[in-house]
Amino acid sequence: MIIQCRAGNDNSMNYLLDQIENTPLGKMKAKHLLNRALFGPRREEINLFSTYTITEALDILLANEEDPGPPLHVFGDDPNVPFGETWVDAALDGDVRAKRKKSLRSWWMGLCIDQSPSLREKMVLFWHNHFVTETNVVNIPAYLYQYNAILRAHSTGNFRTMAELLTINTAMLRYLDGVKNTASSPNENYARELFELFSIGKGPLIEEGNYTYYTEEDVQEAARVLTGWKVDKDTLSSYYNDSAHDKGNKTFSDYYGNHVISDGGENEYKELISMIFASKQTAIYIVQKLYRWFVYYQINEEVMNGIILPLADILYDQDYDVKSVLQVLLSSEHFFDPDLRGAYLKNPIEFVAGSARRLELDLGEDLATQYEFQNLLYLLSSYQEMDLGSPPDVAGWPAYYLEPQFNRLWINAATLPQRSEFCQKILRSGYYRNGEKLVADLIFLAEQTSVPSDASVLINEFADLLLPVELSPEQEEELTEALIPGLPGFEWTLEWNEYKNDPGNETKRNAVEQSLTNMVEAMMSLPEYHLI
Repeated sequence: MIIQCRAGNDNSMNYLLDQIENTPLGKMKAKHLLNRALFGPRREEINLFSTYTITEALDILLANEEDPGPPLHVFGDDPNVPFGETWVDAALDGDVRAKRKKSLRSWWMGLCIDQSPSLREKMVLFWHNHFVTETNVVNIPAYLYQYNAILRAHSTGNFRTMAELLTINTAMLRYLDGVKNTASSPNENYARELFELFSIGKGPLIEEGNYTYYTEEDVQEAARVLTGWKVDKDTLSSYYNDSAHDKGNKTFSDYYGNHVISDGGENEYKELISMIFASKQTAIYIVQKLYRWFVYYQINEEVMNGIILPLADILYDQDYDVKSVLQVLLSSEHFFDPDLRGAYLKNPIEFVAGSARRLELDLGEDLATQYEFQNLLYLLSSYQEMDLGSPPDVAGWPAYYLEPQFNRLWINAATLPQRSEFCQKILRSGYYRNGEKLVADLIFLAEQTSVPSDASVLINEFADLLLPVELSPEQEEELTEALIPGLPGFEWTLEWNEYKNDPGNETKRNAVEQSLTNMVEAMMSLPEYHLI
C-alpha cells in the first residue's frame, strides 16, 4: 500500500498533521486508535473510547500512571525472598537466577495483558526494541528490572533523559561492555551503538569511516568519554571510577563543530549526549522509528516531508519531549486515514497478549497461577519469534528495520502454524497450569453483544472486537455457515433462546458453546485477524 496525499491542498502536505475533528471518535476511529496504542482493546474500552473526542482519548492514553510494583518471587525456592515478595533488591544469587528471570518475564507479560487504557506498555516495548538489552546476555535479573523500570518511568517522557539514564544503567553497562571500558583499554561497543542505533542513526556511507552523521573517530572519542563506569554487585548500582577514566581532551568531527569534551569526570557522558542531541538528525531518526511503530512501515517522500520532518521539528523544539510528538501524530488526519486500518501485521506479543485481552481470558485467582499463565503466554510469543526481553541482537527485531519486508517477517512457515495452534487451543482444549484451565469463555463474550440471539448482530459485533476492518458480505456468509451450518439465521435465535431459558442444561450449553467456537475460530482464521 502506498499512502497517497490528497490533491488540491494549498498547504501541500501540511494537512496530514491536521487534527481530526474534536467530536466523538465513533467505533472505527476508536478501535483503530486502541489497536495501535494497546496490546488489543477489550470491548468495553472500544465502546467507551467511541464516546470520547480525540483530546479526551489522548488525555487518558498519555496520562502518567502509578508504578505497577515490581515482579515477585513465585517460582520454586528462594532462600532470601519469601513467596509473594519482590527479589529486585535482594542479594544476587546464581542458584535462583533462572527463577528470577522467569518471574521478570512473567510479570512483564502480565503488564501487557492487564494494562489499563494507556500507551505506557506499548511504549515500554518500543523503547526496549530501541535501547536493546538481551536477558541472557545481561543475565542478572535485578539489573534487567532496573533497565525495565527506566523504560517504564520515562515511556512517554524525555528521550534525551532516557538516553542519559541508560548510558550508565547496570544492565546496559553489562550488555555492551561498558564495565570493560577503561582509559588503558577502551571498549567501543556502547559508543558505536549510541551513534548508530540509539540516537542519530547511521547515515549513508560517504567514505570509509564516515557515516554522514558520525565518523569512526567520533566513536573512538566517545568511547574515551565513557570510560570509568562500573557496576557494584553488592549495591546493585553503577558508579564512576575516576582512576579508570580517560581525562584527556576528546575532539569530535566537523559534523559536531569539532566539539571538544575536556576532563569533566562523571558528567562527561551527559555532554556527549547533549552534543549528539543538538543535531536535528537525532530527532528525525527517532520520529521515523515512532512512525514505523504506530503507523506504517513504509516511509516515502510524501510521508517524510509531510509527517516525519514536521514532527522532528516539534520533538527538537520541545527538547525531545516524546509526548508532544505522540499527541500530534495520534490525533492527525494521516493516522486515521482509512487506508491505514488493518495495514500492519501484529507482532507476536500483540497477537498473543492481544488475544488474551480481546477474549478476556481469566488467568486465575491466585498469584502462582497468574504467573504461570503469564509465563506460558510469554513462551507462546517467543515461539512466534518475539522473545520478550531478548531481541535477536542490539539492532532489535528485524521486522522494524529490515527492508523491504519489515513487519511481514512476523509471518513465515514456522510462526504461522504457531499462531494457528494458539488460536485453536485458546478456543477449544485450553492450556492447563496448577490445575486451572486457560480458555476463552465465548458465551460470556456473546452475552456482551447487543443482541446475542441475532446471528448477524452477533457475528458483526464479534468482528468489531476481533478484526480491524468491517466484514465483507462474503465473510459474514462464511461465518454464518460456521455458526449454523446449512441452517437459516433464525435457527441460531432458537438455539440461543433455548439455552437462555434453561442455562443449567449442559446439552444446550454445549451446543451453543460449540457453535460459537466454530464461528470465532473461523473468524480468527481470517487473514484480517493478524492485522491491526
